[in-house]
Amino acid sequence: MANFSTARAVTFFDTEVTHLDPTKSALLEICIITDWEDGNQSCYHTKVKPTMKELALASPEALKINGFNREDWEDAPRFDEVATKIAKLLTWGPIIAHNIQFDIKQLTTIFERYGWAHANRTDVSNKEFSFGYPAIDTCALAFLYTDNQRQNLPSLREHYGLSHEGAHGALKDCEDCRIIFYNILGSTLKG
Repeated sequence: MANFSTARAVTFFDTEVTHLDPTKSALLEICIITDWEDGNQSCYHTKVKPTMKELALASPEALKINGFNREDWEDAPRFDEVATKIAKLLTWGPIIAHNIQFDIKQLTTIFERYGWAHANRTDVSNKEFSFGYPAIDTCALAFLYTDNQRQNLPSLREHYGLSHEGAHGALKDCEDCRIIFYNILGSTLKG
């Protein structure tokens, strides 16, 4: 427990994307919540406007689930306009997400498509990114430490009495992931 309690930051994140296949996917929305060692919290949340080429590869089902429409995304920044900020914010670990390998694979592929290199440490001046360590998956934690039959977000929301309103939005999913993580952590410490 010493490593967790002495971490400079704990970073939660969630992505919403245009396709399950990362080679065809673009980022539509991201939320990154960081709990800092001094007790402060920062939250970065933005929609990301996909290019026409990225939209041509998008899954209609993914766009529908994420509530995408051109009007709501018209003034959103493009990925190349927010990549540096995202890379800097995801440097602080541990990083935590629900089904984290999905989000990491999506972001890695998107960063690389935009000319960034996955490296041992983040160096935005050279377009190099890395993710904080370790990567913790609340889906896996729920499997190990709850008696829930299912570990998806809807089931865990029900288990912890969280609203479903706003689901499949990066902000709501990230906030709920954070709540679920701290609930699981608290129950394992008591047990």
